[in-house]
Amino acid sequence: KQVLFNVNFELPAGAKAGLLGPSGTGKTTLLQVLAGKTMVPVEDVRVIGRPPFHDTDLTCSGDLGYLGAQWRRNVGSAGSVALAGDISAGKMIFGVEGIDKNRRADLIEILDIDVDWNMMRVSDGQRRRVQICMGLLKPFKVLLCDEITVDLDILGRLDLLNFLKEECEQRGATVVYATHIFDG
Repeated sequence: KQVLFNVNFELPAGAKAGLLGPSGTGKTTLLQVLAGKTMVPVEDVRVIGRPPFHDTDLTCSGDLGYLGAQWRRNVGSAGSVALAGDISAGKMIFGVEGIDKNRRADLIEILDIDVDWNMMRVSDGQRRRVQICMGLLKPFKVLLCDEITVDLDILGRLDLLNFLKEECEQRGATVVYATHIFDG
């Protein structure tokens, strides 16, 4: 059911925007539409002047980034469980080619990741840190964040938000951050 009509907004390069509201108000749905994860008619949505669902290069290039739901999978009668594999965090992070080594090192430090973590044996918070790192390895022009700090401690949240602030101020990236949690 369509609930938004004739919504138009433009954010300048370098903007830091909050998408705020209680649970169930459509923040995630809006971000998923903007991220190209939900099919809409080609003329309905533009991000960086391009239709995100129909122009897959927008996300493949890293220009448009989305950090949202945790890595999950459905397992028979067990339901949704955390995605895990017998691989180290380092193999995942260093397995991405063409990444600036200083950016990678900064993210590993900011997110307090131990590259020897086995992804089958980590906590939800540690898994989330690796997921965030993977999503931030490529520099983005627009980043859509959906409650990404929920599994991080208060210092981890602060470090990540400071990193995103620097991305906006130094590189002119635009960040939209959806949340209903205002502590810290």
